Amino acid sequence: MTKRSINKILVILAAIAVVGMRAAAPAPAADAPSLHGFVEADIGLKVNDDKLAAKNGCNMAEERAEFRLRYFPDELAILKQWNTEIFFKADVLMDEYTEQPKWWGPRELYIAFTPFSFADVKIGEQILTWGTGDYIFINDQFPKDYVSFIIGRDDDYLKLPSYAGRLTLSNKFASLDLVAIPAFTPNNVPKGKRISFFDPLFGRVVGTQSDRYFVEPPMKINNTEAAARLYGTVNSYEWALYYNHGFYKSPVGYKNQQAGELYYPELDVYGASIQGPLPVIGGIANFETGLLNSKEDDYAKNRLVQDSTMQYLVGYKRGFKNDFEAGLQCYIIQMMHYTAYKNSLLPGDLKDDKIYQQYTLRLTKLFANQTVNASLFAFYSPVDKDAYLRPSLSWKATDAWSIVIGGNIFLGNQDNADWGQFKGDSNIYSRLRYSY
Repeated sequence: MTKRSINKILVILAAIAVVGMRAAAPAPAADAPSLHGFVEADIGLKVNDDKLAAKNGCNMAEERAEFRLRYFPDELAILKQWNTEIFFKADVLMDEYTEQPKWWGPRELYIAFTPFSFADVKIGEQILTWGTGDYIFINDQFPKDYVSFIIGRDDDYLKLPSYAGRLTLSNKFASLDLVAIPAFTPNNVPKGKRISFFDPLFGRVVGTQSDRYFVEPPMKINNTEAAARLYGTVNSYEWALYYNHGFYKSPVGYKNQQAGELYYPELDVYGASIQGPLPVIGGIANFETGLLNSKEDDYAKNRLVQDSTMQYLVGYKRGFKNDFEAGLQCYIIQMMHYTAYKNSLLPGDLKDDKIYQQYTLRLTKLFANQTVNASLFAFYSPVDKDAYLRPSLSWKATDAWSIVIGGNIFLGNQDNADWGQFKGDSNIYSRLRYSY
């Protein structure tokens, strides 16, 4: 069964459920479904065009309509007793870059209910997220859309939905999230058509020349991904323990290097985090760590598969007077079997660093009764000596109308650096939205 088939089945089942419950109701429901959404026009003009992608001059030009339907059925007593919710969100996109309409739906389609006072259930296509990082994900191994992130779409599009079942159990001491994901969803990473990138198979930055092929895990019982989070609060400090069993969401393994065939190796993640107020100086501090156990790398003896890593994140944010807020993060990745990894390399292979460091800065200032938001988010790596700047200025003109202008600026001299590889993709963008 394909994901497209699952989409169709979910939409049909949701429609049948709503119609069936309406038909069974002796009288009209007290609460009608609520419909909200927006229409939006986006444009992203390239600053340093490398002429490698499919189009020169821009990497985003689109019109979008999003629909959100939320319904709390109460026609049957058990549905009302369980606080049942049906939620549907879908986009219709006219992508001028590809010059074709695209049905992006559903982005979310789930049913949620509370069968017991201590248990919440959510089943269907849904956004899953956890962890303490700001644009940095250690224990959040759920799928992301990095193409949307790079070209300047709204942050809502960074996180992709998963086909999942989620059970949350709670008591006064702690809560436990249990997640099962039967259908694999990968990260949306640059492939060359819209965003040029460094391709190790070519040894340089490429665009449409890239001919990589990604092999996804087939949908079967043995490939069901599982995740768990145990979390709680003690004296204003939020703590959490994490576990994830599944696959890397980016293709970090070579199934056939000569043919450009990549795949998603098996991955187990064990992690923890804590977040809370910092004594004396104030503000909120957070610490998160995780062991990403690459189950197929054979202790780094297999050069074609990502090595296991330990990852660490330390962050601090604080609000100041006059609606100003600042945040800092330090992110470290440590390869676990570096000697074996170096010994496995062949002449001509690129060598990763044993310790990778990255720092981030977020600055936010609100003006005009909080209707104008000026912000800057910056990534910088002293290891690769590259940076990624995300300035933006947004204005909420009315309750319905808003506009955002911003940029995605990549700096660096190394073509194989995380951010430096995207120098030719830097852009300035604008988004105009009408919400209803």
